[in-house]
Amino acid sequence: MSARRRRPLAEWHAVVLHRPHPAADALVRQLERLRITTRLVWPELTAAEASADVVFFDADMGYDGQFPWPAGHAPMPLVALIGSEAPGRVEWALAQGSDAHLLKPIGSAGVYSAILIAAHGFAARSPRPRRSAIWKAGCVAVRTWFAPWST
Repeated sequence: MSARRRRPLAEWHAVVLHRPHPAADALVRQLERLRITTRLVWPELTAAEASADVVFFDADMGYDGQFPWPAGHAPMPLVALIGSEAPGRVEWALAQGSDAHLLKPIGSAGVYSAILIAAHGFAARSPRPRRSAIWKAGCVAVRTWFAPWST
């Protein structure tokens, strides 16, 4: 069995979708220690921020329509930040397509594991690189699509 290659984390860009809060600050510090370029945003992602390699989002304060894609169709791995284990909040995070989670308050452990688990889960459910024939003026053009964070 061969493993998919993953870019070094130092080449990754992360978005933390969380209101200004010590939990968000702690997460940003941990991501920066992993040499991941990080941006803290609230209350919504813009199209430019949607090109991140991973998104961490606040499951406690999240709401429908917060992401620029339909629920469950994120184009990158998602990590839910959970402070309240209320069933409705956990179900909302799962409906968004969360690949992993971190419990708040964020400490010095767990961020690295959450990134790798989220990336693995995302890769497992994403289609393998596939080819699609596009017929145009009697010619066939072949395109190959890859997950944006893989090489």
